[in-house]
Amino acid sequence: MSPSGMVGAGRIVRIPVRHLRDSPSACPMGRALDVRRDVAVRGSAPAFAPVADFPFKPWGQLVDQVEFHGAADVGAALIACGRALSRSLPQHVEYAAGAAAAYRAAWLAEQAARDGGPVPRTLPVAPQWMALRTALEVPDARGVTHYERTAWGRQYASSDGSVRELVIPCLGPAKEVLPLAELSAVASVLLCGRPVQDAFATPAEPVPDLPPPPQRMRIFSAGLADGRLVLLRAAENGVEADWTPAQVQSLHDAQVAPRLARALDGRELKPGSDCVRCKGFAACPAVLRAPGVLVAPPSLQTRKRRSVSVSDLRAHHDCPARYHLTRVLKLRDGRTENEALRRGRAVDAWLNERHADPLGRPCHEVPLPDQLDGLSEEELPRAIAMLRSHRRHCPLNIPAAGKIRPQYRLAVHDPRADVLVVADCDLLYEERGGVVLRETKTASRAPSSGLDLLEKYPQLALGVLLLQSGVLGGDARRSRVELEMLRSDGPSLEEFSPRDAATVERARAVLAGYSVPWAADSRYEALPRVGYACTDCEALSWCATGRERAAGDARATGRRERGKL
Repeated sequence: MSPSGMVGAGRIVRIPVRHLRDSPSACPMGRALDVRRDVAVRGSAPAFAPVADFPFKPWGQLVDQVEFHGAADVGAALIACGRALSRSLPQHVEYAAGAAAAYRAAWLAEQAARDGGPVPRTLPVAPQWMALRTALEVPDARGVTHYERTAWGRQYASSDGSVRELVIPCLGPAKEVLPLAELSAVASVLLCGRPVQDAFATPAEPVPDLPPPPQRMRIFSAGLADGRLVLLRAAENGVEADWTPAQVQSLHDAQVAPRLARALDGRELKPGSDCVRCKGFAACPAVLRAPGVLVAPPSLQTRKRRSVSVSDLRAHHDCPARYHLTRVLKLRDGRTENEALRRGRAVDAWLNERHADPLGRPCHEVPLPDQLDGLSEEELPRAIAMLRSHRRHCPLNIPAAGKIRPQYRLAVHDPRADVLVVADCDLLYEERGGVVLRETKTASRAPSSGLDLLEKYPQLALGVLLLQSGVLGGDARRSRVELEMLRSDGPSLEEFSPRDAATVERARAVLAGYSVPWAADSRYEALPRVGYACTDCEALSWCATGRERAAGDARATGRRERGKL
């Protein structure tokens, strides 16, 4: 299996559990290419990320120091890791240190609770367990000679090898359940896995002195946000992931085997944010391409291909460290959102569901809801008033409206910057041969008008440039970007034409103000812009700069309040 632009025979297959999950946004062809370890892009140069972009990396380095290299605790591990942590932001390291300490405390408590019980203590295992099928002398119908399967997490085994356990860390609180198919795939690797000397594009080699096969497989979730360790249960039936070999084999045959074939044989193309890691990206005919749409210069270094959204760009504009921590690493401390954000999300969710109505009924033909997820009874009336105001501008009212796609994800590659631009459009619909991009916003008062709205809502600027590029097709004379503003006192609808030179010029200037600094950044320092409140940052818990700035703002506010007395 070696499509255009790639080299390699595709003889070695390594399937991680993540490729067996049900994921509507995953590309079947992308998964099938990813598991072929010996297939690579022809002539590709090594690419790099200037700072660590895997959220678990420093956490894993610290836990490794304690479990395998003799560090007495996480404090000692921080010293021992030293230079190895230099590619991680200091906020990332602070997060990792707290998470590692909480994880070790939870695991030690779990081990201590086993004394005198039916489950023996277990010890850390360093060589990765990999389920290996006997190598074929002649390639099979898929052209494969080596089949390998992996499961990611922290590995532990009893001293006699009879019990194997895998701990799957998660950035938020510990999970209670996972789909049965996913747990079955992990348990199958624990049962059949052999400790290996890992190799990337060559067959894995088992280490000498293989341990005896296990008689019990157990799977845990570790919450790095709440410091809990939980024995996982299957979402479908509540059964604990604590199984015998016979049970695991039965689960493998029923739950895993069909998914293995799907991961290997998928050929459907489904562009999305995963495209940035796909081997077949450069030659993929399903990827939309619009040179210069991001309005950012090419990188002078060979960086890993990236994806970016307007929300990402705004986060970077607020503070580069905030962008990397919350948008790339997904590290968030779980602080409560304000009412306006929750109201906007609830209104959007109801409208998205309504506009996907297979009967195509306009919103005025459907009763308004008597409750909305996430809103209290006191918060509900304003949201309902906004939904009522939408009825006047519901696109389903338009007789000439064609295909309507709510919450439609666009993924467009800008080959000049080599960035995948991702846009989640509130609504994409066709009208008289044109393409209409609509953004819906909730507000407490009437907004400004005209081109100033492009600055306030840069996703409108991106929409203008996408339509102007022609990448979405449609008759340019009838295409436009719409901004629907929902207020409790009535709606408004603004339009922006991709054929108007002043509008396009303004859109380019607005987007460049966000994209150019983002594209050039390689350090992601904590440099919050003037006017941004660090107290609102989801990564404040791990940011010394933000905490100091927030404390200074609090002191200044206190002085002003005292001055009024």
